[in-house]
Amino acid sequence: MMEADRNLPKFQISEEDGKTVDIRKTLIGKENLVYFGYLNCKTICHGSLQKLKNLISKQKNLRLVFVSLDPEKDTEERFEKYFSDLKSETKFIRLESRGRAFELARLFGIMAFSSNKNGDIDHPDSVFWVNSQGKIKGLFFEFDKHWDQNPKELIKFISDKKQQ
Repeated sequence: MMEADRNLPKFQISEEDGKTVDIRKTLIGKENLVYFGYLNCKTICHGSLQKLKNLISKQKNLRLVFVSLDPEKDTEERFEKYFSDLKSETKFIRLESRGRAFELARLFGIMAFSSNKNGDIDHPDSVFWVNSQGKIKGLFFEFDKHWDQNPKELIKFISDKKQQ
């Protein structure tokens, strides 16, 4: 993990109730693991999401925040079905368009873009740790490739850093 200590970007999102709020308000109050991906991904998303689901299921003070890079296809229903076993420990951010989702990804520090006519999206397999005060504290690169599926190691790291 690459440690960081930077503020979340200012960015307006719509909540489930239709109200517009700043993403910073949405993420404050819980320890979050933020993942930018899409449910139709043919490469990395499903492996990483399965590992994140495993991690979140063992640690109730962590929340998985899934930011859809394909909001046209990633509906609330698909998200709820995919994460039905972790409903209270997940947050779905579905913006109005791919362009807005790509903009938010860039503000976090990663690039995402449509890669072909089939609708595939090129994006990194990165997980951001956003702490309960709304600061980006770390970035896990190539999560699926390097994650050893032992959640205790990551949980210990986050717990140790929270206390510093």
